[in-house]
Amino acid sequence: MYCEVCGSEIVGKPARSLVEGATLIVCQKCSSLGKELPGFPERKQRTARPGLVLSHTRTPIESLPKAVEDSDLVEDYPMIVKEGREKLGLSQTDLAFKAKEKITVIQKIELGKILPTMRLTKELEHILRVKLLAPRAELEGSTVPVRQAGPRELTLGDIALVRHKEPENK
Repeated sequence: MYCEVCGSEIVGKPARSLVEGATLIVCQKCSSLGKELPGFPERKQRTARPGLVLSHTRTPIESLPKAVEDSDLVEDYPMIVKEGREKLGLSQTDLAFKAKEKITVIQKIELGKILPTMRLTKELEHILRVKLLAPRAELEGSTVPVRQAGPRELTLGDIALVRHKEPENK
């Protein structure tokens, strides 16, 4: 853990301090820069009983249902999200509030600039009553095959879309 004021690694117990209206986790040296707040409560060490699996020992992918794990986001997800939102008469702000996300995240998803997380994808499916995930087998079968002269690896040129700047007229 690192001090949010000086950036150095916190050795020992971290402190909480109110610095210019912001609650920060700081090292002992920087705790005097603001108003000291009550520290963190001591945690009880959990002991596992034999045969009991603690939930935090599972990896995140194991906690996903098999159907979700074998699914991928559909290609036209930005259009589906936008149309679903508009069909329900929601603004981007309303959708962001319902999905517990920032409005900029919803805007970027609708523009196709970012991919939503699996949690947000499931949340959007539930709120908008649309289908954003499809089984991988369906998605792989619907892609247009790439014409190849023989077995070769993909290069950056195969994937990247190169845009050339227009020459400036002076």
